[in-house]
Amino acid sequence: MKKIRRVLFYLALSVAVVVVALMVSVFLYKDRLIQQFIREANKQLNTPVNVKRMDVSVFSHFPQVSIVFHDIYVEDSHPGRYPLLTARKASFQLNPWSLWQGDYTIRGLVIEDSETNLKIDENGVNNYTIVRKAASGSQGSAVSFALSSILIKGAVVHYLDIRTLQDLSFSSDKLKASIHSTNDIYDIEAEGQVTTAKMMIRNKNYLAGKSFDVKSHLVYDDIKKHLTIHPSDLELKSSKFTVSGTYEWKKKNLIHLTTTGRDTDVQTLLSLLPESKAKPFEKYRSRGRVYFKGALDGELSADKNPAIAIEFGFDDATLFHPDSKTQIENATLEGSFTSSDAEDQSKWRLSLKNIAGKLNAESFSANFSMSNFLDPTISLNFKGKVHAPSVLDFYPVEEIRYISGFLDVDVSFNGRVNLLKNKNTAQQVSTLGTINMQGVNLLYGSRKIPLEGLRGTLQFNNNDLALSNVSGKLGNSDFVLNGFFKNIITFLLFEGQPIGIETDLKSQYIDLNELFAFGFADSKEGAESDEFVFRLSKNVNLNFNCNIGSLRYKRFHGQAIRGDLLVKNQMAVSRNLSVNTMGGALQLSGIVDAKNNKAIDIVSTARLNGIHIDSVFYVFENFRQTFIQDKHLKGRATADVNLEMTLNQNLRLFPETLVADIGISIARGELNNFDPLRKLERYLGDEGLDRLRFSELKNDIHIEKKTIYMPLMEVRSNVTDIRISGTHTFDQRIDYRVITPLRRKRVVEAAAEEAIEVDGQGNSRLFLKITGTTDDYRIQYDTEAVRKKIASDLKKEVQELKEAFKSKSRKQQKEVELSQDEYFDW
Repeated sequence: MKKIRRVLFYLALSVAVVVVALMVSVFLYKDRLIQQFIREANKQLNTPVNVKRMDVSVFSHFPQVSIVFHDIYVEDSHPGRYPLLTARKASFQLNPWSLWQGDYTIRGLVIEDSETNLKIDENGVNNYTIVRKAASGSQGSAVSFALSSILIKGAVVHYLDIRTLQDLSFSSDKLKASIHSTNDIYDIEAEGQVTTAKMMIRNKNYLAGKSFDVKSHLVYDDIKKHLTIHPSDLELKSSKFTVSGTYEWKKKNLIHLTTTGRDTDVQTLLSLLPESKAKPFEKYRSRGRVYFKGALDGELSADKNPAIAIEFGFDDATLFHPDSKTQIENATLEGSFTSSDAEDQSKWRLSLKNIAGKLNAESFSANFSMSNFLDPTISLNFKGKVHAPSVLDFYPVEEIRYISGFLDVDVSFNGRVNLLKNKNTAQQVSTLGTINMQGVNLLYGSRKIPLEGLRGTLQFNNNDLALSNVSGKLGNSDFVLNGFFKNIITFLLFEGQPIGIETDLKSQYIDLNELFAFGFADSKEGAESDEFVFRLSKNVNLNFNCNIGSLRYKRFHGQAIRGDLLVKNQMAVSRNLSVNTMGGALQLSGIVDAKNNKAIDIVSTARLNGIHIDSVFYVFENFRQTFIQDKHLKGRATADVNLEMTLNQNLRLFPETLVADIGISIARGELNNFDPLRKLERYLGDEGLDRLRFSELKNDIHIEKKTIYMPLMEVRSNVTDIRISGTHTFDQRIDYRVITPLRRKRVVEAAAEEAIEVDGQGNSRLFLKITGTTDDYRIQYDTEAVRKKIASDLKKEVQELKEAFKSKSRKQQKEVELSQDEYFDW
């Protein structure tokens, strides 16, 4: 034991002496070693190298001696001053015994925080030829490489080839490598992490932001400019690939590369997609056999691209989401992507065959192919019974908050998609099949619009969709639709395309308040619940024949609604709309022009038959005035109305635009507790004016310039016979003229003598006027009316206004009215 301890002691002492001697020699000859290393290195370089500080270390990679450079800048070989390499630190490792003999063979290298810029210009000249070729017969440099250990930390590499339009960027936090060379052939093994920050080829970005774990074996022949990739492993997230092939570029850029997925699952396929496309599926998983194989083969140049062929799929697999109970079982798929030119999208072809599986025990099958991605031709068929909640559970759709029911689907699509853009060629695309809806319920959008009890059949006929007994409820409103959606496929696929809807609408009840809120609600935060913005889409054309049992809008309630509604070019037309409402019947024709949704023009004619006048005032909220209200009125009105007006986007009237002619007759009327009439008692000496009853009242009223014009009309009542005329403005200024028989002259003041007119038969009439505002008015003797015949003048003015309006209205209707036969021209 003593001999063993003695041997170990002397051995340790020898090592210590060697280490101390090495440290002392490095310290004493440090500057000499550095200068000699630089001198030998400069013999091989023909571009400047700047180093801020240099040092020699023994312990950093003992027993090797390390020559350490700090803050390095290496110039590239192109004209001008551009960096080829910058690094915070580079450590060159040399054998100390060989070093003392003048052999500067670099056996190890560590580079930290570096950035490398590799470039090939338009003439094919690279910027990284910085090693000087030795002249024939000259003595070589003592600096050489035998790199058995390379460690790269925090590296960024940029590669730009202007000729082939390649712009690549890679980064690595840590990469280990070794290089062995013989006769300009380099055998390279590398292992570590590489991130593809950018892979732009022909202005298209591939595999951007993908982080790979790499274990590779490469052989590079510098004479032949040939790179061989022996089977190497790439791991992307949980997906693993084996890559092999060759790449050469001495005369032509020729690539032959194959990739095979190993231990693959659905994530292997998804990992190859761009991050934005793959993200919605990133949590999906699979069990069962999933396969992937790809090949790239051909020339890569400014005008040529290699061919690409990819095969992928799965067999008897299970696809699922970890957070969902729903999964697709017994799933199969045979997929391929091929192109004779990887960059020419017109030659791309995607095929997905024999797609099949079970979703919630319901089987489905499908096939899909698409060729020429620039002008796609698509073939698609799908058949199966779809359990709607399972679909939503397996793949949530943000806009659909809830769904239930079944869809029985058997549809196919074949043809060039772009043919759908033109109505003359759209029918060349074949869309056939049916969708049967069985009790589908859903909540749609942020406001959770409810669609309930959807049933019926949708049948595709090329570019059109037929609806057969499609029934359901939209909120409180029920509907049954039979008809066609024309140009439906084009409308769904392309922005700005029209759709024609020709259908019969039958309903027991329509809640128009709710439907307007669903369709036109103002999305601005803080908007009132009944606030909406009305608009008609220029792309939607409607031809509805309506049969509605009951309809509600604000205070309006209608029953037995019959008629048509036509919409085209942001205009709506109804010619024969009838409705029972307000105790009578209403017939309506009109045109709504919403080309400018901030100024919606309306031209309309209406016939009122037996409408309760107090109901009219109630429904229209007393026309936003308090002077005469529904509580004051009774009677049944028959009227012919012609009007024009302009509304804003919230369907509120611009008062100055309202022009109307109203020929009205009110039967069995009452005017109760109307304050101006009650105040007439002191002038007439008649009691009972607070409950004025009349058998019939007729007049032709005109509205224009924010003023209601009422020509002279006679009211034969239970109390007296009164003639009334005048004006009433929208700002509630009134100017009424009243003529009444004077039966008891004694009640008349002496000042009123000039307001009395006696006819040839000795009958006296008293002239009065009511002026001011509805809140502050005065009743006076109207002496002026006796002299000037003001009532006759007003009647003449109203007649002139009516004639001008009729002329203008007829012209406008002729210009905007559309012929029903011209509505759908496809």
